Amino acid sequence: MTRTRDAYLHAALDAELGSLRKISSGRACAAFRAAAAIGGLVGAGAITREKAEDLLLDAALDTGLPEREARGHIRRGLLCGEQTPRVLPTNHSHERNYHPSPHCPLSIKQYPARPPKPEVDTLWSASVPVGSDHEVAKWFRRRYGGRASSFLEQTEVGDLARAIPRDLRLPRWAWSRRGSWTQTGHRLLFRLWDHTGNAVSLRARSLDAAKTPKSLAPCGFSVRGLVLADPLGTELLARDVSRWCAAPDVVVAEGEPDWLLWSARPQDAETQSPTCFGVEAGAWRQEIADRIPEGARVAVRTHHDEPGERYARQIVTSLRGRCQVFRSNVGEEGASK
Repeated sequence: MTRTRDAYLHAALDAELGSLRKISSGRACAAFRAAAAIGGLVGAGAITREKAEDLLLDAALDTGLPEREARGHIRRGLLCGEQTPRVLPTNHSHERNYHPSPHCPLSIKQYPARPPKPEVDTLWSASVPVGSDHEVAKWFRRRYGGRASSFLEQTEVGDLARAIPRDLRLPRWAWSRRGSWTQTGHRLLFRLWDHTGNAVSLRARSLDAAKTPKSLAPCGFSVRGLVLADPLGTELLARDVSRWCAAPDVVVAEGEPDWLLWSARPQDAETQSPTCFGVEAGAWRQEIADRIPEGARVAVRTHHDEPGERYARQIVTSLRGRCQVFRSNVGEEGASK
């Protein structure tokens, strides 16, 4: 590739990926548009489809778009864009700069990491116990059947999730293109924790099993490196492990329902309950793994599909040599996809 074409390619990728990362609503459509634009570069032979997909997926995940949904939009966008290859500049061409469409500004500012902490704390504080909201309680009954009452009780005892009141005024980042989280039915609220044990963001789950996306993260902010954690998990992240006499048992589940399945199980008074973490795409980081004590037994219960297996490999690699790591068989956790 000539120096001119190389500079053009980098400018094009920076513009499209930067624009996608800055999106605050319509994340699925934005992922498709960016993929279609970059697909023109794939069709021209300037970048491989695999590399383009990896770059786009990384940017889409930064917006909080679930991986499975992001991959679908990206692949369709790339296929669409490849049908119209971009004409690349040459050394004799005057077109040495990439000219993105109006919705893709070339100037890229640093992507904000987290929503404002006071707003996160206020939204959590204003939300109510899960058992006090009829629609949220119905979600528990549909999800957990005859064990729903126990799961509701344990969720409230551990403050694992709350219900967003329908009439609550939400911050701008708690909106999507279709409306606020309450308007779209994403009213089951979860806290996301960083590797120091601080609740720095939130995720909202839809009460309608048929609705996509099933969960939403704050628009315009990254949820990379943030996990769901039960009370024992937050203590472990904060390195406050005084209650343990030995290395703890740890469960790592995928998604909010499976995480609740383990975190809100009835407690056994005679044994120490396992520490429970929940992950989505991009959540697991080495900083999280480093908080798990040496010698701990870690059960990885991510889904048995392509993304879930990838999460599992990442977790196993990050803990190798320090912990005993077990991979779950296909079981009840797969029901929450």
